[in-house]
Amino acid sequence: MIGNTMPKQWNCAVVGCGTVGQTHVRVIPHLPNARLVAVCDVNPERATGALLKANQPGVPMYQEMSEMLAREEIDVVHLATPSGMHCQGTMLAMEHGKHVICEKPIEIQLDLIDQMIATSAKTGMRLATIYQNRYADANRAIKSAVAEGRFGKLAWAGVFTPWYRPDKYYTDTNWRGTWKLDGGGAIMNQSVHSVDLLQWIVGPVKSVSAYASSRIHPTIEAEDTCSCSLEFENGAYGTIMGSTGMYPGLPARLEIGGEHGCAVQENGLKFFKFRQEHPEDAELLASLAPNPAVSPGVAANAAATGNDLHTRNLSAIFSAWDDGRDAETDAPESRKAVAIIQAIYESVRAGGAAVGVK
Repeated sequence: MIGNTMPKQWNCAVVGCGTVGQTHVRVIPHLPNARLVAVCDVNPERATGALLKANQPGVPMYQEMSEMLAREEIDVVHLATPSGMHCQGTMLAMEHGKHVICEKPIEIQLDLIDQMIATSAKTGMRLATIYQNRYADANRAIKSAVAEGRFGKLAWAGVFTPWYRPDKYYTDTNWRGTWKLDGGGAIMNQSVHSVDLLQWIVGPVKSVSAYASSRIHPTIEAEDTCSCSLEFENGAYGTIMGSTGMYPGLPARLEIGGEHGCAVQENGLKFFKFRQEHPEDAELLASLAPNPAVSPGVAANAAATGNDLHTRNLSAIFSAWDDGRDAETDAPESRKAVAIIQAIYESVRAGGAAVGVK
């Protein structure tokens, strides 16, 4: 702190108090420059439960977002509604002069994301997305190694999300696994984190070729399993695999390799080896090594989301905004993963034909 300058206190409201919304309700009160001032959910009991679990019983609750925006002093709206409702909520918030933080994905249609970006520019309201896995130390170590050129010319990179969800996960809501509100299945909902990591670390994806269907959960509209081959703009090849049908659920994994090194991230830094070693490599491997005692977590249970990475992601967003900058996970950046996923779905509909990423 310099002199008497104090960081801005961001007044935050959470819209949607389901599984991930509850994470925001838990995290916001513990951020040094944020305050939870309201929550909104169509189900009052769900909102009440989220506040009680977070030990925030006195926070005002609303069923209508418009009423909350009119009555409360809010700086930032955290949207944790179904993905296909993010544009609607963003427009309403920005019309009321509020900044917006969307849970992943930012939206499910590229034209709607473009509308959100245009509205942000027009109103001057900032817009960012939660991609908390970017803030895992192992992923940032691999990102830094790529930026430093330690892999040399990249040969291949891939991400795997071999998760499991029981039928109840889909039947307990009216939106999961639907095209209208979830925007797809295992790739758009669960694997979007890994897709974002892949393009963030390796670079833009040029084209994809994919196959997908619902093999284990036949009643859902969208896919529960997808396998995709791809080509990056830098010439490297890659793979995206995602499923919610692989009992009991395994950790998400990222692998990358080239002429001078390879790395694997799976619940930590599992492999990190280069032709030209650095003195700190061994220390990184030791400090970021996977913990074998860690439970399957979100691989088997969507509600097992921890607080740490959301805390880092939200802190980074507010820090950037305090400095007058857009966040690392701003809207144009958040659009990239959705563009890749939309190309994947187009390829699936075309029987696996190669499709360019828009």
